[in-house]
Amino acid sequence: MSGKRLTLARGIRFRCRQCGDCCRSFPVTLSPSEAERYEARDWSALGILGPVVRWRREGGANVPRLARKRDGSCRFLAEDGLCEVHRNFGEAEKPLACRLYPYVFSAGEAQTVASGHFSCSSVAAGDGVPLTSQRKQLHVFEQERSAQGVILPLAERLEFTTNLSYTPVEVGSVLDLVAKELEDSSRAFPERILAVAKFLSLVGESRFPSLVAKSAPKALKGFADGVHEKVGRGILVAPTATPLPQRLLFRSLIAFAARRDPASLHDAGFVVRGMRRLGNLIAGITFFAGTGRVQPIGSPRAVAVGDVRRRAPIADPAAPIADGALTRYFLAQITGRFLYRSTFSLSGVLPALGLLIRQYPLILLMARAACLAREGTELSREDYAAALRTADWTFGRLPLDRGIRGAVFRSALSDVEAGLAFVPWCAGEVAEQPKLESKASAS
Repeated sequence: MSGKRLTLARGIRFRCRQCGDCCRSFPVTLSPSEAERYEARDWSALGILGPVVRWRREGGANVPRLARKRDGSCRFLAEDGLCEVHRNFGEAEKPLACRLYPYVFSAGEAQTVASGHFSCSSVAAGDGVPLTSQRKQLHVFEQERSAQGVILPLAERLEFTTNLSYTPVEVGSVLDLVAKELEDSSRAFPERILAVAKFLSLVGESRFPSLVAKSAPKALKGFADGVHEKVGRGILVAPTATPLPQRLLFRSLIAFAARRDPASLHDAGFVVRGMRRLGNLIAGITFFAGTGRVQPIGSPRAVAVGDVRRRAPIADPAAPIADGALTRYFLAQITGRFLYRSTFSLSGVLPALGLLIRQYPLILLMARAACLAREGTELSREDYAAALRTADWTFGRLPLDRGIRGAVFRSALSDVEAGLAFVPWCAGEVAEQPKLESKASAS
């Protein structure tokens, strides 16, 4: 950490609810020393028999993980939702991966950015203590990560669009302007996200050789200020028409979010994983056909997308509850430099930002689904928390860079404004999806 600055994402608050969700959901990867310590200890006094460490072949190496129960939860998770290791031996004896959650670190050349996983129920709900009050503990965690050698170096240049790349510092200058727009509480979230999308489109179309040299910084600020003013005056509006590829892409993103892999799949064999992939394919086909069921994280049951559209209360993104949840999520993702995380597997800055903005309408749809699943009559703070958890879980880890599909996805996602056309459809403001773009409007 010598000479490095620890930068904290904005909008993150956390206090452990002791819900045990993380112990039921995430595989825990161990360091070699942790694996050796856990294998050597006698756990029979806790009623735990058999191996507590499982070794899996990943990336050409054997990787140790904590063993899991048949339901996919951690071997050390007690019936009351608490950790047996923590209860009996203290927090320091838990694996680093467990102690770190829900914190996430993005390592840069001159700074390390600390943020939080919205898959955590506390972070998603905005409960607890802000990161600014946890800086000392975050420094300790980061030093321990460094000592274990688990921090991946950031690439010297990040692909922005095809055949155009920038340094992390240059990309950071763009994200700082985006964050400034998102923090403007004087107008509703829909206007702020529209300004962000228009600004990013201008940056992508301008193709500056550098974003920090010559007149580029002044031009970027001019883009941001100009778009801000025009959106405020109602001159710029969100798109209302989408070409067929964008509609198919959006359907597939709903399908991704609808089928969260169960925790038991982490230790499943080849046949079970293959069956799950086949199930995902079938689910994707149903969404392309206009049907399908979704179950946001924490919801009691799955509900049909058609029922959500017809029966769930309308989601007003300008309402205080929605505005707060959306602002917190997008501001934290941008200032937390989600693009730099090793878990985020979509190369290309502009496509990644396009994927992030497409989560906006999906969050509205998932919040409505959570409300319908509990048979509510009005969207609540917890409904939006469930939607944020689902979005972060799905799109923070979704492998979208593989093969021909990856190239198609990157190309479509580079149109950062297209996802805004689906906001009325997902929010329940209109009966149909955005219409196909006509030849006249396309020209």
